[in-house]
Amino acid sequence: MTKLWQGKRTAEEGGEAPGPVRPVTRYSFCRHPACARGAAALAAATRREANRLGLALKLENTLTVCDGNCSSGPFVGLPELEMFYHGVAVSEVRAMLEETSLRGKPVFKRLYLDPTVVTDSRLVYERHEGLLVAIEPGYCLLDAVTYLLEFNAAESCGKCFPCRLGAPRMSRILEGIMTGQAADEDLAELEELALTMAEASYCQFAGRVSAPVRLALELARGEFERHLATQGCRPGERRLRPET
Repeated sequence: MTKLWQGKRTAEEGGEAPGPVRPVTRYSFCRHPACARGAAALAAATRREANRLGLALKLENTLTVCDGNCSSGPFVGLPELEMFYHGVAVSEVRAMLEETSLRGKPVFKRLYLDPTVVTDSRLVYERHEGLLVAIEPGYCLLDAVTYLLEFNAAESCGKCFPCRLGAPRMSRILEGIMTGQAADEDLAELEELALTMAEASYCQFAGRVSAPVRLALELARGEFERHLATQGCRPGERRLRPET
């Protein structure tokens, strides 16, 4: 995870001098065609204000899975800082650019820092909201949900079959789909396992573990079908998990 503050005193306080300013030149935006939080308007406003300020910025839409009705967006990724902003209003865009891209300082009130949901600085995943956002485009959705599945499954007690056997099997199926070694029946099995883990486990943990996969299957099934049709990930598609 990104360290926001290392406890060092400023030069004014008799400590070390501040490091060099790091102006941000890249922003990514979550996207949904019917976003209730105005993600598209925010991206358009950022482009307009960047032009007015004479900033040469790289502005991109990023991997997003949601139903368009979250309460915490829109999300703005800052890949160079490995941070996210959230809840930025169109009226705040100019101040955001002046602070982040001209002065090289984050807007602290908009930083996404919830320790109960932040798993990795490259990804926002909120189970209760039903959303997943990558910090920049190019990441494979199937790898992202596999990463979340495996990260959380490591805490399983293993007491019941759906969790103990279901999570590893789902991971193997997902890996097979990403590497072109799966068929349509494997996708059907993946859906059945995700549902079984949610409804037939000893406790709610298995349902929470499989939730990212169910979210992706519900709102982005086309990504699974694309992987099956093309026998794996696209060339250059990035992974959150280390390559093995």
